[in-house]
Amino acid sequence: MSSEVFAQIRELKQQGNFVEAWNCGYVVFQNEPRNTYLRTALFWVCYAAIKAIQEPILTRQNKAPNVNEQDIVNSWINCIGLLNLTVPCKELDFRFFNLFKGCGQHYQSYIQMLTYYGSNLYQQADLKPYQTEKGEYPSLLVRLSRQTSKAWLQNHKQWVLNLDGILNLLNYALNNALDRNKTWLQFDISKCLVSAGRYDEAREAALSVLRQKMSESWAWGALADTYIDQEPKAAIACYCRGILEAHEPPFCIPMYYGLAQSFTNRQEFDFASAALSKLIEIYNANGWQIKPEHEELIQQGWFDASVFVSVNFYEVIKARANDALKYATKKLEVAVGIVDSHHRSGKGFSIYLDLNKKLSARKGVFFGKELPEVGTWLELKLANDGQQLEVMEAHKVESKQSECVKLIEGVLKLNPKGFGFVDDAFVPPYLLSGFNDQEYVEAIKIFDKDPKKGVSSWRVIKLIKD
Repeated sequence: MSSEVFAQIRELKQQGNFVEAWNCGYVVFQNEPRNTYLRTALFWVCYAAIKAIQEPILTRQNKAPNVNEQDIVNSWINCIGLLNLTVPCKELDFRFFNLFKGCGQHYQSYIQMLTYYGSNLYQQADLKPYQTEKGEYPSLLVRLSRQTSKAWLQNHKQWVLNLDGILNLLNYALNNALDRNKTWLQFDISKCLVSAGRYDEAREAALSVLRQKMSESWAWGALADTYIDQEPKAAIACYCRGILEAHEPPFCIPMYYGLAQSFTNRQEFDFASAALSKLIEIYNANGWQIKPEHEELIQQGWFDASVFVSVNFYEVIKARANDALKYATKKLEVAVGIVDSHHRSGKGFSIYLDLNKKLSARKGVFFGKELPEVGTWLELKLANDGQQLEVMEAHKVESKQSECVKLIEGVLKLNPKGFGFVDDAFVPPYLLSGFNDQEYVEAIKIFDKDPKKGVSSWRVIKLIKD
């Protein structure tokens, strides 16, 4: 093939005549489909054409293209498809995908390309998150997989999209991306499955999210969404728990909307009206326009804003939220234990139940969201899904004693090696700061197994000056 074609493509591309550059090169490519150099040249024509459209879009506040811009970009994506690129490849790298940063969900052909190639598109470097001064930035794999889920949620009723392809990509990212926080991938899986009416599958993903984010309103909302059409009572309990966990009123908007739908399904129109009234209150406080789907409910004949005055809605929410935990696990159990240590990370604590029975809990499950003091007795609500118990909620209760947990008094005897004893109970070095040999103290001791010696003995978990 004459080098004149390459020169012509280059000149037309530099002039911004992208369609002519493509046409003159693609005619030759059809006769020489294995011409790697020509394939590459044509790809960069597509890239330049897309970049010319995308650059002004990326400067917009909402990064949203208009219909004409969507059509043009989609047509260039389709041209890339005609090149039959073998993936992964150097052409489809971060430079190309950065053209769609924050707006890829608006392009049908782009999303179809991501799901068509699936996991084959990514190289090892694409699985690694980016480290910045502000912390970890999501890997390319995570970013693109989340773009496909966002596109599905916004456009699946209008576009031809392959949900299983999107789910496969999300699961591939969940299992292979090296990002530390992949909770949002599970959240996306749940939301996509809910929108497709696949509630049982969605619930499994939502529960995985909730176990990690028990104190986040949106996590409770995700679980509630999986019940809204099948079991309104469960949805109401979870939405109410989400409202109680919300950090700011705007976070409650999806919960109040879900409550209004669920109360309507149960013919509890006074409560549905109260939920909508709270939703309207948040919109008005922030000067926001009410969303069309919310306005549609408000226009229903049963809506009565005046009932909010006569309904103590906050008490209704608290009462209904009490049932939420039972929907967060296959089996809910209750136990009582004592805090015996804090995790070194400061993000959790250990609870002693009995000899050879200990549980680890995240800080967020404790009522008050701070670390409970060592020696605090807690009532625990536990998830039992057949593998191991998981602490979902912990409340402080009155101090107790048992055969394996005792409050004692005695003389502290220090050993030159740094540890000590109170009677027959071992005191580890980290508890001894500020205490003196032969000092009279109170102590909480537990009968615990020594992991080094493999035998059980008394161990002090807290020293108290007399």
